[in-house]
Amino acid sequence: MKKLIILLSIAATLAACNTKPGADTTAAAKDTLAYPYKAILSSDITVPGNKVYAQKVLQVWKLFETMNIPAMKPYFADSVKYDAADGMHFYGPTEQLLNYAKKDVDGLDSMRFDIIAWQSAHLNDKNEDWVNIWARERRYPKKGSPDTILMQENWQVKAGKVIAFDQFTSKN
Repeated sequence: MKKLIILLSIAATLAACNTKPGADTTAAAKDTLAYPYKAILSSDITVPGNKVYAQKVLQVWKLFETMNIPAMKPYFADSVKYDAADGMHFYGPTEQLLNYAKKDVDGLDSMRFDIIAWQSAHLNDKNEDWVNIWARERRYPKKGSPDTILMQENWQVKAGKVIAFDQFTSKN
């Protein structure tokens, strides 16, 4: 539930960011509003964050979609944390996570992602970089019926490498 609250906080913050073309964004105005909640993760967010990190995370998605799991390794730190939508929690060596990913795609003929949106964000008060992705995943198993789910993932990137990500899904 806490992750969902964090996700909703980030999504609401990102949705509220409207910069007009030509507007001066070099100096942020001091926020003097009193909010009824305190964000668990952060409410001091710069959007967009590092666009190169978004590009890297989307490349990981493309490699997963094309089932090229070994090529994903350079994008990850030595150890990674992953919280899956089904409740599985992983923390360990990237190699072990990639083995898990390979087993996941081995039963598929193909898969496709329809990317709805992505956003890079920098949490100023925590000095953290995140990439948030909203998508539709279509899986075509070797046996059984195709399946489509809506998903949202939050990827934390440090020094150009993925160190953590979590996932939320809903049936379409």
